[in-house]
Amino acid sequence: MVMKTKLKFLGVVLLVCSLGACEKDELEIVDLDRSASADLKAVKNYNNGMIKSYSNETVLTWNEFLSNSIDNSLPQPFEAKIYAMVTLAMHDALNNVVPKYETYALDNIGVDAGDISKKNIHSIADAAVSQAARDMIAVLYPDAQAAADDLLTSILSGIEDSELKTRGILIGQDAAAAMFEKRANDFPLRFETFVGTTEPGDYQSNWPPFINATPMWPANAVYAPTLGDLTPFGALSGDQFRNETPNALNSAAYLADYNEVKSLGCTTCPLRTAEQTEIGAFWIESTASSMNRVARTLVAQEDLDGWEAARLIALVEMAVMDGYIASFEGKYYFNFWRPISAIRAGDMDGIDQTEGDLEWTSNFTTPPTPNFHQHMPIPVLLPPQFL
Repeated sequence: MVMKTKLKFLGVVLLVCSLGACEKDELEIVDLDRSASADLKAVKNYNNGMIKSYSNETVLTWNEFLSNSIDNSLPQPFEAKIYAMVTLAMHDALNNVVPKYETYALDNIGVDAGDISKKNIHSIADAAVSQAARDMIAVLYPDAQAAADDLLTSILSGIEDSELKTRGILIGQDAAAAMFEKRANDFPLRFETFVGTTEPGDYQSNWPPFINATPMWPANAVYAPTLGDLTPFGALSGDQFRNETPNALNSAAYLADYNEVKSLGCTTCPLRTAEQTEIGAFWIESTASSMNRVARTLVAQEDLDGWEAARLIALVEMAVMDGYIASFEGKYYFNFWRPISAIRAGDMDGIDQTEGDLEWTSNFTTPPTPNFHQHMPIPVLLPPQFL
């Protein structure tokens, strides 16, 4: 019951903040003179009426396809980056059909939507958003290309051949191409060999990963040590949110955390309740996936139109990825050790109050990254804060 309440509250916050950001980023009308301004406002009102008539069905279809294709198949930051790039391309495609919001990669200044109406908007919009999603997925996750091709063919076959359908396909292709061009300088996210120290408090990778870790990683390796240097999607820099430091090993706060994790976080800890285990399981799920699911649920519950749906989901995924960038920047800046290292070395850390346990093992798989900042709360909390 507590978990459901937290999820419901989180969903409401995401919806309010994201749609608030949508309105702030609407393309503005320049007040040149009264007659020109009146004409532009009339066009905007007409466009908004058209947009409201476009359902969220195709946007949700591609988001569900993306989720079914990549969830739990990739390291979470890589998965989040795919979510961000695909959903932003879909958003940009729609806003190059009828400009309503500012775009991320494909400029929509000067787009002429004069021949689009409520009668034909689905034809061009469905073609545009579908082509953009397919082109992104085919490159970013080739394992899903065949299925993406099938879905694209199914959607396009349901649209009557016309100039608008052809234009929509071209817009989708342009949106994907613009996204790849904008992110052309991104470097790959991968496992790298780690050579650290054995000093107390420093991250150590000499503990064995769980045999069933998904995906598997090499021994003595870390994941994406330079992720914090990746250009954010919306934030100013990876270190923009670095405003805390780990507790000192000789502090009361560290000792309290140490004892709490030791007594509640292990595979055989008798003091941990069923609810605490459930909460722990909730926080290890892929954030990009869970936030996409929350956003899709809100889209359906609030009956958002296709433009609002694409905007909400893209902003959420963009913020989630920036949360990972911020988190990993802090992780490798502070290089703080994981509980499995700290507790197994508790008798050798120079702190009299800590009691070690050489057999202690965490209840869930310990990720191959330093501990601080934790990378789950930041991507979850950043969507409402960032937007």
